[in-house]
Amino acid sequence: MIRFENVSLEYTSGKFALHDVSFTMPAGAFAFLTGHSGAGKSSLLKLIARLERPTSGDIIIDDIDLGRLKPRQEHKLRQQMGIVFQDNQLLNDRTVFDNVALPLIIGGYRFRDIKKRVNAALDRVGLSGRANDQPLSLSGGEQQRVGIARAVVAKPRLLLADEPTGNLDADISADIMQLLMQFSASGVSVLVATHDTGLMETFDFPRIQLHEGKLVDVYPGGRAADVHQNEYYPQGEYV
Repeated sequence: MIRFENVSLEYTSGKFALHDVSFTMPAGAFAFLTGHSGAGKSSLLKLIARLERPTSGDIIIDDIDLGRLKPRQEHKLRQQMGIVFQDNQLLNDRTVFDNVALPLIIGGYRFRDIKKRVNAALDRVGLSGRANDQPLSLSGGEQQRVGIARAVVAKPRLLLADEPTGNLDADISADIMQLLMQFSASGVSVLVATHDTGLMETFDFPRIQLHEGKLVDVYPGGRAADVHQNEYYPQGEYV
């Protein structure tokens, strides 16, 4: 669950990346975060991931008040999150396996567990035969799938995706969306930042719309629970 209560992020005096934003997204939901370039989408995701601190207001993630979170607890919180970037941010001098394994290595997992989880994640995103390949040998859509596998390999409860289809054509974008929807159906909360209106019309999920740092509307959508209501998707394993 994600809850913002009157959250503002002020970069300089009188200039806000986000201003007085309040919304609730239930656990297991899928929602779009939308708005024009510079509307505050990336800033909102950074606040959730604890990469930024709000100037004012409260942010609650799974009943954890981030304002009361101790520094030593931040790493554990981030382990519950997976992040998918528009530009993948893959290490081109490492294999696909090594890229996906990175969060587990940082987390101190044993190699036996790393191998099992990485192989399962790659299989889930349709890249089970590409573990030893280099990222540059993959297509753009395949690279994004590697990024998704890396984001979910530690079995997070929340998946944040910042323009995950921004560099992809319509057919590949639809494939990536179907993949994200599968994780949502398994109980993972998924928040996708995008300004692609065609994508949002094709996949009619709730929309949290920002304009110049302010929340201007929330559209319920026809394929998921209203982000103001506390409804849940079925639970289950996904890796």
